Amino acid sequence: MSSLELKKGELAEERLRLYFLNLGYFVVRSIKAEYKGFEVTDVDLFLYSRPSPISRERTNVDVKMKQKPQALERVFWTKGLKEVLELEKCIVATTDKRSHVGEFGAKNDVLVLDGNFMNKLDSTERYSIDRLNEEEFIALLEKSTVSKLGDDWKKQYEEAKSNLLVRLDFDGLNNLLNRIKFLLEECCSGHSSEACYRALYLYISFFLVTLDYSIKDFSYKDQKDREDLISDGIRYGLIGKKKSSEIISMSSALMSSFMKKEDYDLDAIENEVLSQFMDIPSNDIASYLGNTKMMQRLLPMAIEFEGYAFSRDFINPMNTSSELQSILGLLCDFYSIDRKLILV
Repeated sequence: MSSLELKKGELAEERLRLYFLNLGYFVVRSIKAEYKGFEVTDVDLFLYSRPSPISRERTNVDVKMKQKPQALERVFWTKGLKEVLELEKCIVATTDKRSHVGEFGAKNDVLVLDGNFMNKLDSTERYSIDRLNEEEFIALLEKSTVSKLGDDWKKQYEEAKSNLLVRLDFDGLNNLLNRIKFLLEECCSGHSSEACYRALYLYISFFLVTLDYSIKDFSYKDQKDREDLISDGIRYGLIGKKKSSEIISMSSALMSSFMKKEDYDLDAIENEVLSQFMDIPSNDIASYLGNTKMMQRLLPMAIEFEGYAFSRDFINPMNTSSELQSILGLLCDFYSIDRKLILV
């Protein structure tokens, strides 16, 4: 049982989260959808799945457990949010049992989980597993402060979740790598908390999902092409190597317009900047995760990391599966961190 008393809606979201996890989805609960720094709404559940090697499905789930759920209105709202976020599917979960609600949803490509379904979900223990709920997880994060960044762990977590809605690309991947680096260093500091490891597991799960989505259109490519894509994505971000080189050249040209030629060496500046990009050791990550077998394992590994993050009984890195230990070691190597400091 949870040590925190959940409201009716929160409890419904947790039960649906467990339901979809058991169906093989990667599930994140309570994500803030923002626009230019302004919070617009919450996505109650975000589902991610991999129907085939070349397709991915992202789904927003709206959960309303009110006495007057206004189910027809929620169908409009949920579909609109799906289109704004450019997701593939959407679902409404409601207490409303009227058959025409489901019919209306089907006509508008919105799956409706009605009151009959939700009642069955409430009455069964089939999906109950020994996990922390979202509120308990956040309570653990709030006990730890990211002093170097001046922000609390909860805020960092909320930002990382929000990125899943709008930055499932190499820019989002690099943002997660920065968060993972910080947590790896914290875990190695000797005064890290259980929350630090849990956050590390969860951010790695986000990293794997983001990578899976970023390379979905390149599954059919040769492994070398996939490795180059991942390596360049980590080095140069979403704009890629070619565009980065163009920006460097434009910046150099701008510099030359207001500086005397003898004050700088244009070629040396460009070569130094490009050299710093090339010094990013992305090849090992690209080689390991760009492998065909590993590409098929990205989503299952993400789900496993997520499970460790929310396990009620804390799981030490050395007690995770050998496959996940390999990912932890790979990320340690990327940042030149002694993997023995993590895998102890």
